[in-house]
Amino acid sequence: MIQEHSKIKYFLYCRKSTEDKERQVLSLDSETNEMKRLADNLGLDIVKVITESKSAKKPDNRPQFNEMVDVLKSKKDHDNYGILCWKIDRLSRNPIDSATIQWLLQIGKLQVIQTMDKQYLPSDNVLMFSVESGMANQYILDLSKNVKRGNNTKLEMGGWPGKAPLGYLNDIATKSIIVDKNTKHYVQKVFDLYANQNKGLREIEKTLFEDGLRTRAGRKVYVSTYHRTLMKPFYCGIMVRGGKSYLGKHEPLITKELYDKAQRVMADRNKPKRRTHYFAFRGIMKCNICGCVLTGETVTKKIKTTGEIKTYNYYRCTNGKQNCEAHKKYLSENKVVEVTTELFKMFSFDEDDIELAYRAKKEKYKNDENYHLIKRDNIILQISKNKQKQNKLLDSYLAELISQVVYESKTQELKKDELILENQLRNVKKDDNGFATLELVKNSLKTACLAGNSFKELKETEKEKVLNKLLWNCKIESQEIASFTLKSPYSLMQKSPKKGDFHGWSG
Repeated sequence: MIQEHSKIKYFLYCRKSTEDKERQVLSLDSETNEMKRLADNLGLDIVKVITESKSAKKPDNRPQFNEMVDVLKSKKDHDNYGILCWKIDRLSRNPIDSATIQWLLQIGKLQVIQTMDKQYLPSDNVLMFSVESGMANQYILDLSKNVKRGNNTKLEMGGWPGKAPLGYLNDIATKSIIVDKNTKHYVQKVFDLYANQNKGLREIEKTLFEDGLRTRAGRKVYVSTYHRTLMKPFYCGIMVRGGKSYLGKHEPLITKELYDKAQRVMADRNKPKRRTHYFAFRGIMKCNICGCVLTGETVTKKIKTTGEIKTYNYYRCTNGKQNCEAHKKYLSENKVVEVTTELFKMFSFDEDDIELAYRAKKEKYKNDENYHLIKRDNIILQISKNKQKQNKLLDSYLAELISQVVYESKTQELKKDELILENQLRNVKKDDNGFATLELVKNSLKTACLAGNSFKELKETEKEKVLNKLLWNCKIESQEIASFTLKSPYSLMQKSPKKGDFHGWSG
């Protein structure tokens, strides 16, 4: 029986999952016009037209849909609402939104759902609504699986299931990757400049911008893009997806040797640079007035009496908040060393006592120590050999010496062995906790002793290491320490007796 529509106010809800603006306008307009014609034929009273270009795959992803649901939930007894939509899957493709709509229909907050070919009423069998909603949800799950399966198949066949990177184009006709003749030379130049001419990324960015390289939208290509380009083995014919490597059918733009050279250069560039001058206290001291860090500066002065040139280190507030007068006063490093030395006197432990306590405790573990070390080293060696086998297997596969099936089968076996070895190593490390704690206590106490007994005599590099281990921060005001915070476990040592045993210090 057809529901009487005359007293029902309808929301016309139209949705398309794509968010592409051009496709959105055309498809939504077409759908909306069709539904308006249906409303005219059935004599439906449309109070609001809702168009949304959002996916219904996830709940809370459609703001206008949520507003419509809120209106239905808060409706008065004298109001009757219905929904007009193309199909039931336009309303939802996830179980949460489907259940919400079904419940509103079941309790009468929603009087009717009218689609192009069907009507859903509160008195209908809820099983049919559940089945149709479930089919819409299952469609999304199946679609995701099919897309992944299709992508994997394409990768195994040497195709790339995605947008072509810089230097290539997507050929719509053949659904393949082809070389972009306009940009391929730029990609080759990036690798040449970086690997062969030792140019940095900023310099490469500037050079290629001047040479006319632009994005497809006509914008400048920035450093981040060049960094990603140098990291992609795609350019030497190897595709990586989901942690697996595949041989691509696309034409390589560079050789494997050039790609490997670029990776070595990048690894070397990322190594920490050796500093020529140290400001041991920089980054640790803060101004107690404004909270800004104190920065270090080197000042060169000529001694008038002797003509000798000397350099001195000073610290001052950076005045980052532009409201501190303390930045006008410089604090000499000698003064900082003096106040810090005084601070660290709390750690003037007796080194002989520490060594005796350490040896006594170590004797307890002596019988097991060698066994644990041999056991651990053996497992680490096996893990290293496993990694080497995996690398050799990949090289054989890329050289087409073995098939895809053999490569995946052998890789899976090696991965299982690797998991077993890593689990064994974790268990050995748990057994080594006694040794680790023992060494940790000894090393921590030795660092504390070094700070308490001879901080002033340490070299700049050694001072910096000690400070980084002991202090979180140190606030300075009027050339004195106003407050400080110690790192763990030194904050606990501060409260411990200077003469103790390893049992107490471990706690």
